[in-house]
Amino acid sequence: MLTNSPVQACHSVHTDSASPAIAALSDAVRKFAKTEGVAPSPLGSVWALKLSECLPYHRGRNKGLSVAVAVSGLKRVCLGDKQIVNDPGHVIAFHGDASYSAVVEGTPAKPYLALKLQLSPELIAQTLVRLAETDAHASSPAKGALISCEPLDDELAGSLLRLVTSFRDPADCHVLAPLCLQEICYRILRSDAFGVLRTLVSARDERLVKALRYIETHAAQPELTIAEIAAEVAMSPSHFAHGFTALFGQSPLQYRKQVRLDRARQHLLTSNASVARAAEAAGYASTSHFTRDFKSAFGLAPRQYAETLDPPRQNGT
Repeated sequence: MLTNSPVQACHSVHTDSASPAIAALSDAVRKFAKTEGVAPSPLGSVWALKLSECLPYHRGRNKGLSVAVAVSGLKRVCLGDKQIVNDPGHVIAFHGDASYSAVVEGTPAKPYLALKLQLSPELIAQTLVRLAETDAHASSPAKGALISCEPLDDELAGSLLRLVTSFRDPADCHVLAPLCLQEICYRILRSDAFGVLRTLVSARDERLVKALRYIETHAAQPELTIAEIAAEVAMSPSHFAHGFTALFGQSPLQYRKQVRLDRARQHLLTSNASVARAAEAAGYASTSHFTRDFKSAFGLAPRQYAETLDPPRQNGT
């Protein structure tokens, strides 16, 4: 189970001593990430990363609930007084809107190779509500951003393997991938490290889920404000913004940006639209602004992203 201790170091698990499920996942990720850098999947929320050099100190920012599973090399992550080393056979889970520092260690012979996921606020909400229905008791770790690294077990490895395997067939990706993401989200949120999120589930979450729907419907609206969304769900702007960010790990306007970018991504893949047309469809007035946001979210510029995915994968998006 995942924990939330201040300092954690994950020790390497050699492939030849790993369980069949973990070894199969490692093999699938290696085949998925064939080239250097970002390897996108048909799902914008899932990708692989391959880095064959040691990267110096880097400061990034996490939003939402992120999951990373390394199969080669390692990554050192620091969040405040929490220090984590992620290497093969382990899973990092990171929830919250917070800055962090990281160092990647990889070589051509042993690159840093990892599967990355960003679990959506809607999926988090659905999973937390269902967990609350079981009346399971949750622990209450420290408030604020949560980061954890623990050994990858066969159950989670199996669901990750099924997710990656589903990308090979458009029908599997369309039907089975969402089910795999549901199971992955459930196994992450059920852990002790994320018990604090389960304590947030209450009647107000129906309003926060309603706010998700409102944001999705009005994402392309030029002037969508916190006050407007809060009024729609009968909450004060401050309570709404705090509750939304605490539960989903990103602010309402960050989620709005995520919705817009994912719509643009799908537009690029399914209609062969120009970058300018995709930006316009997502509600962006500036193509250059759209391109910067897209690359920040998906690791590749819009046209490069679309060209990386071949036609069979596009049909399965």
